[in-house]
Amino acid sequence: MAIKTSGLTPRAYSQLREEIVQGLLQQGEALYEIHLAERLGMSRTPIREAMKLLTRDGYLEELPSRGYAVPRRSLDDLREFFELREVLEASATRYAALRATPAEIAELERLCNRYEREKDDAKWVQLGHDFHSVLIKAANNSRLQTMLDSLNAQIVISRRTVAKADPVRRQAAVRDHRAIFEAVKARDEVRAQALAAEHVRRSYETTLRAHVPDAFVNQKAA
Repeated sequence: MAIKTSGLTPRAYSQLREEIVQGLLQQGEALYEIHLAERLGMSRTPIREAMKLLTRDGYLEELPSRGYAVPRRSLDDLREFFELREVLEASATRYAALRATPAEIAELERLCNRYEREKDDAKWVQLGHDFHSVLIKAANNSRLQTMLDSLNAQIVISRRTVAKADPVRRQAAVRDHRAIFEAVKARDEVRAQALAAEHVRRSYETTLRAHVPDAFVNQKAA
């Protein structure tokens, strides 16, 4: 069922989502409409609608007390998220190799080139996200895209990686993106799928090496 929204809902959604992604709203922290409405300077209606949308998209969970919270995740959760992402994103990349339009291939190349040249860490990370977003969209499978969008939201709020990308990580990621792009451009769906799966596995290993232990629950809740 579609969630009704008002004029300020997109603004509230974007601001709260950014605070979650940036870690300004901590995992497990209780959030209430009235407090957020006061802080963001808007009525409770767009806040309520935005929080429902954020819950639908995996950024929040509803609490028994009628509030919301950024979900707390364990290392087991993170492993499961990446295992699922490996399967789904590899499939999406295969379909992208089969279905990407010339415009989408051109956009992937543009992003790949910028990714290789970018020096600013935050912009570099965003370019990587943009590359994957275009790749997934190019698969032309709306259900697969919805599943991956929700899954990637869970990964974003579950991991706490070091913001500054080290040279080794950069080199590996740049090499992966270029190889994936070339396979998609060549319409080699088998190679594209294999490269995407390998890239996700490497991303998981990098996350485990760089994460902050205190950001995770030690064990999954029973």
